[in-house]
Amino acid sequence: MAAERQCYGGQWKVPITPYNRRLYWPPSWIKCDCGELAKQVRVRKGDVLYPNGHYLCKVCQREYRKVDGRDQFILVKPNEE
Repeated sequence: MAAERQCYGGQWKVPITPYNRRLYWPPSWIKCDCGELAKQVRVRKGDVLYPNGHYLCKVCQREYRKVDGRDQFILVKPNEE
């Protein structure tokens, strides 16, 4: 199920609003179901790191995927408890 989440951008985790969206989109961090922040996963291709639209929470190991063209995220890998 796709759901909108609180998004944060940049290294200082600035909350993304409609006013600063063009500066920080796509987000570097999103709010996880456990309350912590899930970081954007990057894939190395050659010498360059590219964002792949996936976000991973290091606390609960949940993984989210961004829906292209929307502000929604899908839970890809739920918690293994």
